[in-house]
Amino acid sequence: MKHNLISALRYISLSLVLILAACTSGPTKPPIVAIELPSIALAPEHNAEFYLDQASIAPVEQSFEWELLAAKAYYQQGMYQAGDAVTTSLSKQAATPKQAAGLRIVQAYAQQQQGNYTKALGILDFDPLWQLPDDYWFAYYLSRGDIYHQQNNPLAAAGAYIELDRYLAEESREGNHQNIWQQLKPLTAFTLRSFQQPGNELRNGWLEIVAISNEPKQSPEKLIATLQDWKTDYPEHPALDYVGGDLAKALSISPYAPKKIAVLLPLTGKYQSNALAVKDGLVSAFLDQQSEFYSDAELVFYDTQAQAMETLYPQLELDQIDFIVGPLLKSQLRSLVNLAPSMPVFALNDIQATENEAQFFFPLSPEDEAKQAAQFMAQREEQNPLVLAPQSSLGTRMGEAFSEEWKLHSSSPVDVVFYANRNDLQRAVRKLLHTDTSQQRISQFKQIVGQDIEAEVRSRSDANSLYLVGTNTETKLIKAFIDVTVSPFAANPRLYASSRSYDKNDETSENELDGIYISEMPWILEQQSVNSIRHQQLWPSSSDSQKRLYGLGYDAYSLINQLAQMRGYSEYQFKGLTGNLSVDQQGLVVRQLTWTQYKNGQLVPLEIQADTIQESTVQESNNQESPVE
Repeated sequence: MKHNLISALRYISLSLVLILAACTSGPTKPPIVAIELPSIALAPEHNAEFYLDQASIAPVEQSFEWELLAAKAYYQQGMYQAGDAVTTSLSKQAATPKQAAGLRIVQAYAQQQQGNYTKALGILDFDPLWQLPDDYWFAYYLSRGDIYHQQNNPLAAAGAYIELDRYLAEESREGNHQNIWQQLKPLTAFTLRSFQQPGNELRNGWLEIVAISNEPKQSPEKLIATLQDWKTDYPEHPALDYVGGDLAKALSISPYAPKKIAVLLPLTGKYQSNALAVKDGLVSAFLDQQSEFYSDAELVFYDTQAQAMETLYPQLELDQIDFIVGPLLKSQLRSLVNLAPSMPVFALNDIQATENEAQFFFPLSPEDEAKQAAQFMAQREEQNPLVLAPQSSLGTRMGEAFSEEWKLHSSSPVDVVFYANRNDLQRAVRKLLHTDTSQQRISQFKQIVGQDIEAEVRSRSDANSLYLVGTNTETKLIKAFIDVTVSPFAANPRLYASSRSYDKNDETSENELDGIYISEMPWILEQQSVNSIRHQQLWPSSSDSQKRLYGLGYDAYSLINQLAQMRGYSEYQFKGLTGNLSVDQQGLVVRQLTWTQYKNGQLVPLEIQADTIQESTVQESNNQESPVE
C-alpha cells in the first residue's frame, strides 16, 4: 500500500504529460537514474516528481525518506495540499523514531513556510532519548532557532543555536557563533545570568561571556581579569574562538604599566598657563591613584620650549623613560612622531592617524564638539540647521566640521554665516534668517508703487534650529537679536551652542539663555564633586578654559594603564572628567560630552545625549599651535 500514493501522484503527472504530448511532439522522458539520498535538513534542489521517481526505484528502507523530500519540495513550491497528501500517507507508515522525527521536521517546515510559528513549534518536539542521525538533530535545532528568531524570542533562539553548534561542520561554526552572539547581545547581564541552567556548561558559557560584555563598563584591566576567570571556568568552550570580536583582541593585549613617565609640556613661554593647568591635572590624578594603591611609577616633567625635540628625545632615552605623555603642541608632536620613538606615546593633541599601535592622541578638539552637535541635532530630527560662527580659524573649522558631519545624517543643506565681531552680529543674524532680503523686497515694492505701505518683514521658515559658536557674551547677544529679528509669523529656531557659550561665573545669564542647548564637560557641570571642590580650593581663580585643560591632564594620567585595552575593545567607555571616553582603532581618544539645557538660569543635563563619534577623522587645525583653539 505504501506505493499507492506515489503511483497516484505519478499517474496525475503522467496524464498531464500525455495531454501535452497530444498537442505537441517532444522528447520522451529519460530513464530514472538513482542518486545518493540527500539530507532531510537541506532545502530541496529538485521538484517533487523527481523525489517521487527516486522513491519508486529506491530500496524499501529509503523510500520513506525520498517521499519526505517530495513532500518538502511540494511545500517549498507552495503546493500545500499535495504536500499534506504525502505527509498524511506517511504518518500512517511511520514506525521508527527516525521516521517520526523526519515527518515532524517536514510538517513543521510547512507551518513555518506559512507563518504558523506556534503550530510549527508544537509539531517540532523531539524526544531527547531518540537515537537519530546528526542531520536530523541539525534540522531540528536549526528550525527551532529560526522559528524563535522569527517570533522575536532571542533567548530561545540562541538556546537552539547553541545546541546546533555540536552538529555543525568546523567551517560553519563561526557563522553560528556570530548568530548566537547577535541573539544574546541585546539582553541585559541580569537577564542572561537569570536564565543559566545548572549543569549546562555549553549554554551557561555563552550566557556568561555575553553578560560580561553587556554589564556596566568596568576598567579594561578588571574586564581582562573577568575574562580570564571565564576562560578558567570554561576552558574548552566554543566561544573561545569567537568571544564577541573585540573581546578576543582585548584578551590578548597586555596593559601598559610604565615605571618612568615623561611628561612633555611647554612649561615656559606663550603656552605656559595652558601647560601648568595640564600639569596640575596630571599630578592630581597621580596622587589620587597613589592614595588608592601603591605604585612605583614616576612622573618626570620636561619643558618642550627649552630645547628642540631632536635634542630632547635622546635625553629621554638616557633617562630610561618607558612612556611619554605629550607633547601638547602640534608642531612638537609632529617632530616627536618623525623621530619614531621606541616607547609608547600618549599625545595631548592630534595629528593625522599613524599606523603605530603604541601611539595615542587625546585632543581637546573644537571640531569634535561641532560634530557631536550635528549628531545630536540629527538625533533630535532637526531640519535644515543654520550655523552662526565667528569669522576666524576656529569658527571656520567648527562650521566646516558641523557641515561635514551633518551630511552623514541628512540630505538637507546647512546654511553657514560668519560674523566679523560683536558689532557685526545683528547683520549676520538678519542674513541668516533672510530678514535682510525680506526688507529689500519691501523697499523695492515701495519704490515701484511710489508710496509708503505697511508691510511686515518676514524671516525664513525652512529652518527650525541653529548651532552657534561664540563666547558667553556673544551668545547672549545672538539670542537677543534672534528674538527681535524673527517675524511674528514664524517660530524662533531652537538654539544649540558649544561649551564656549557657557560661563559658570556669569551671574547675569539668569534667564537670558533659557532654552538654549549647550554641550559641556561633565566635571565643569558637577561643581559639588570631590574633584571640583578640591580644584576650587587650590586654584580659585582658574578660568573654565584652564579647568578644561586640568581635566585633560587628569584624564590623560587616568587612562595610561587602560589605553591598550580600550583600543582593542571599542565598546568600552571610561567616565572621565572631560566626558565619556573611548579609543578608536587609530588610537584617538574620543570624548562624548554632556548635553544640557538652560532652565531658569541653570544648566540641566539632558537624558538624551549625542552618540560617541566613532571612526571620525579629526581635522587639523590649520597649523594652529593652541591645544584648545
